[in-house]
Amino acid sequence: MTHTQHTIETEKRKKEVPIAELVHKSLVAHGIITNPRVVKCGTYYSWERHIKRRVRCGRVKECPMCYERTADLKRHEILKKQEECLKDGGSLFLVTLTMTHKKTDRLKYLQDKLSDSVRKLKNQHGWRKIREQSFMPPRTIYEVTYSEKNGFHPHVHMVFFQKNLQLTKTKIRETLSPYWNNYTGGNVDVGNVDNPTIYINKKEYDWVNLDDLQKSLGDLKRKTKNHFKKSELEGHFKKSELEGMVVCHDNIPDYKPPPPLTIESILKGAKEIRENQSYYKER
Repeated sequence: MTHTQHTIETEKRKKEVPIAELVHKSLVAHGIITNPRVVKCGTYYSWERHIKRRVRCGRVKECPMCYERTADLKRHEILKKQEECLKDGGSLFLVTLTMTHKKTDRLKYLQDKLSDSVRKLKNQHGWRKIREQSFMPPRTIYEVTYSEKNGFHPHVHMVFFQKNLQLTKTKIRETLSPYWNNYTGGNVDVGNVDNPTIYINKKEYDWVNLDDLQKSLGDLKRKTKNHFKKSELEGHFKKSELEGMVVCHDNIPDYKPPPPLTIESILKGAKEIRENQSYYKER
């Protein structure tokens, strides 16, 4: 890259607003983020005469900008643990727990049921046997997706760092499924995972700039449209995707979200998820 090209790229990056900042701005504008401390995050204040410093709220669970800054450090810690586990001859399994629900179920009700069911599961003898054979305590991550047709879909990902290769995916599924199905009517899915940071402290906003965001959501829109042609089922959208659609609506003229979503339903879903943000953390 020549000096001129480098200068052009540098100036271009200076003009780009980080996606997390755009998300924060849109969520504040639509009344989805209301905590005064979080609202002020990113603003500047004067310090020692003419020096300006930026306000940082530090509310990682509420603020898109603060979350993105801290998640990188935690992802590094997880990758270090993964390296130690694999070096000792272990392996990584991803356990996903889902539950039955209706479109009319409120998210708070579903989250309470999900959290209570996970607590019961971890008190069972079968769970403790699996836990004893782990390289480190399983990481439990609560997530939610939203669908205009099916409503909110909270679920759980558990990443197991296994040191005992005799503990297979089938064994884990057969041990946990009876308990989980009894509590929730849902399913237990067990698979391999190469990169646990996709689920643990994952980067919520993978888009570099607005153009990147628009392209990503455009691809999602096309995939969703093709999915409708093949099936009556509707895809579920992650929190970051919903919030990305809000950003596109605010910054791109004539933006249309994937049908049958409307900007009203997107804002409603994003708001309810943010109001229950405390559930989406590792335990």
